Amino acid sequence: MGIAAELAAQPAAKEQQYKPRIEFDGRTGFIDSDAHPASDTVAFDELLEKHGLAGQGVRLDPDRPVRISRWQNFAGEWLQADRFYVLTERPGEVTADQLIAQIIDHPAPRRPAVDGGPAVFNFQASDLQIGKSDNGGTDGIINRYLGSLDRAVEKYRQLRSLRAVGPVHLMFPGDCVEGNQSQNGRNWWRTDLTLTDQIAVFEQLLYTTIEAFSDDTEQVLVDVVNGNHDEAQRFQTTRPGDGWATHAANSVRKGLVRNPDAFGHIEIRTPNPERGYMTVAAGDTVFTIVHGHQWRKGKAMDWWAAQAFHGQNPGTADVLVHGHYHTWELETTDNRARIQSSTLDGGSNYYREMRGTEARRGALVYLTAGGDIRDLSLV
Repeated sequence: MGIAAELAAQPAAKEQQYKPRIEFDGRTGFIDSDAHPASDTVAFDELLEKHGLAGQGVRLDPDRPVRISRWQNFAGEWLQADRFYVLTERPGEVTADQLIAQIIDHPAPRRPAVDGGPAVFNFQASDLQIGKSDNGGTDGIINRYLGSLDRAVEKYRQLRSLRAVGPVHLMFPGDCVEGNQSQNGRNWWRTDLTLTDQIAVFEQLLYTTIEAFSDDTEQVLVDVVNGNHDEAQRFQTTRPGDGWATHAANSVRKGLVRNPDAFGHIEIRTPNPERGYMTVAAGDTVFTIVHGHQWRKGKAMDWWAAQAFHGQNPGTADVLVHGHYHTWELETTDNRARIQSSTLDGGSNYYREMRGTEARRGALVYLTAGGDIRDLSLV
């Protein structure tokens, strides 16, 4: 087998396809149509009938036009999906006394509810930059990471005692090693490990992280993408997915398949080599996982919106996960969320000298169910 054929055969994550949704709380919401040829029209009344809403006073929201999404499939056919925003007629006026009585009569829940079936426990660790020598070096990075991992496992077991938690989802959105390509290689003298040693250390961290959760759940999903520090080279343009983080993940995958009895429930996913990001499902929530160097600071939602506008698969995602900016953030809209990782490296002395600021370090953990996020913590 030639090199090109071998690379083409490299397993890659199965990209998430368009999936219609409905959200309706009895007053307002939306209904998505199935994907259909762009030349066809969708009968709104048939959608109401399909979802059991016919005859219940549900109508189109006059203030929110139908949202149309179009994309081209691999066969060259243009497809379309229509989102109809709906509402019901306003019910009769109620008095304050009636509302107060309703509040008083509302029973306290016996345990936290999880919508849409078992929740997914997510562990998100980015910007380890293994090999970076600033402020404790790689030894400090490893100690910091392992402490976060211990706290994440404790949090997982605590949440599992309170909620219906199913799969474990481990995400590494890039800059897993310091590498030798950043700043045109000028960062190389500020490293305390060779490049091959950096990769070996990250591979072992992947094994240890998987083993920390593998005995407690029936499914572990491991998603790894490359950051700008993970790039294999820049002086010649290669594939967008050509990086050391995904190389390490693919090596770990090959190791785990040798022991299917112990690790048959582990799935490691990396992007198609021609993409630097991937859109995949974990439970009933769809994630786009990307490093974040693809846009300027503060422009993540613009990047996401442009991807959706042009029919790329991030348009199907509920959650955008990324790193790169070394401080954690949560940004939400009505039905989308962006979660930015903190860092686990020792910080940059150069950046501190210039700006005076340092990041709060750690990994993020949270639950997802039905596209919603809850129980978000920095550990």
